[in-house]
Amino acid sequence: MKRIIFWLFIIFNFPVYLCATTIDSISTSYKNGEFITYSQVWVKVPKEVLAGVIEDFVFQTKYDLDALFTWALTGMNLRNEKNEFIVFNFISTEYNDKTGLIRGTGDVVVPYLITFPNIHIDSKLDHIVLNSGKNKVTIDVFYSDAFLKKTIGVFYLIPHETGCWITLETRVKFGWFFDIFITRYRFSSIMEWRFQRMMHNIKKEAERRESIKRAG
Repeated sequence: MKRIIFWLFIIFNFPVYLCATTIDSISTSYKNGEFITYSQVWVKVPKEVLAGVIEDFVFQTKYDLDALFTWALTGMNLRNEKNEFIVFNFISTEYNDKTGLIRGTGDVVVPYLITFPNIHIDSKLDHIVLNSGKNKVTIDVFYSDAFLKKTIGVFYLIPHETGCWITLETRVKFGWFFDIFITRYRFSSIMEWRFQRMMHNIKKEAERRESIKRAG
């Protein structure tokens, strides 16, 4: 009986615990050829500040990739940085107002083995504000030449009294060539750390804006 009461306490109080703790985390599982990564990061700024950062992220993803590289994508080794198992060179994005699709173009290189030049990745990005005050951003990859078979990312801004959680769940299936040799360990060194770095870049930018706001 005591054990049942204990588990009921945990189940019903887990949401309260999540709100109270500010511990960042990231984890990846693998099932049926799909890598599923979940990341959460605490950002101690008001919802309005973080929402402004997310709006800029969405706009620059569509229209100004170079600007995005100055903060959201900085330090992610996406522009031909060497000494990696896989080298990315993210060249450009082009947004089609009629279809709502973003076409990303870049190169993927496996050093000393093979190069996939000018890979095209077509995706759709949606940003909505829910009645609860949460912001939801969804990126869904519809087409990729060879690198990705299927990818979807769902990002949330979740406001609380003393700050906000930002969470990201991604589901990645690689194309046939990369699926052969990307293990769980290699996925961590290729993709997982980049997801976490982007989340911390968003956090850093939000905290920078909040600091400027307070100083002014």
